[in-house]
Amino acid sequence: MLRRPPHVVDSAHPAAHGAAVHAAVAAGAYPDVETASAAMGAAHRETFHPDPTRAATYDALSAEDRALHDHFGRGGTDVLHRLRTLRHRALTLG
Repeated sequence: MLRRPPHVVDSAHPAAHGAAVHAAVAAGAYPDVETASAAMGAAHRETFHPDPTRAATYDALSAEDRALHDHFGRGGTDVLHRLRTLRHRALTLG
């Protein structure tokens, strides 16, 4: 997917801190996330680097997941509606 190294930051509330960084960029206080992070961010505690072999596997799984989403979630077929109807019939028959 992204194949980007995630950083673990020294922050008691990293999700809130990240939201504040993005909000500052959206509000125009900083031109980009990198600049806002440098100004507002906590020091990086650790960086994890993706394993290329595992990343390739996750890329393949993500591609299949997207295909299933598009097939079932965007109207590729009406099989889920038919299955729900069959379940409803089975439940009402007792």
